[in-house]
Amino acid sequence: MAAPKGNRNNPKGRPPKNKALTDMLEVSLGRTLEYGGKRINGKRVLADLVTECLTTGKVLFPGDEKESIVSISDWIGMVKWVYERVDGKPVQPIEGSGDEGELVIRVTLKDSDE
Repeated sequence: MAAPKGNRNNPKGRPPKNKALTDMLEVSLGRTLEYGGKRINGKRVLADLVTECLTTGKVLFPGDEKESIVSISDWIGMVKWVYERVDGKPVQPIEGSGDEGELVIRVTLKDSDE
């Protein structure tokens, strides 16, 4: 027998599906992985790889035998990404506040043999 009109058996509605990318990444990165001969949380592995890339310009991905060299544009993109995650997105200056300046970042690469 059907429910009377206006009266449903599920008044709260269908439960939301957990298909958001953030939720899936949280689960995947929360797993313990074999990395560098140790069992480490996936978030720690990601943090180590990002830190290695930002500090050396190179990264050794799990399963690879040779380090990958990161291009300057990719490195700058990663620096921006990390700063947005750590410090938050920069606040736009209020017009006329005197904060409208140009920020110049110069990166100089040196040979490791020097």
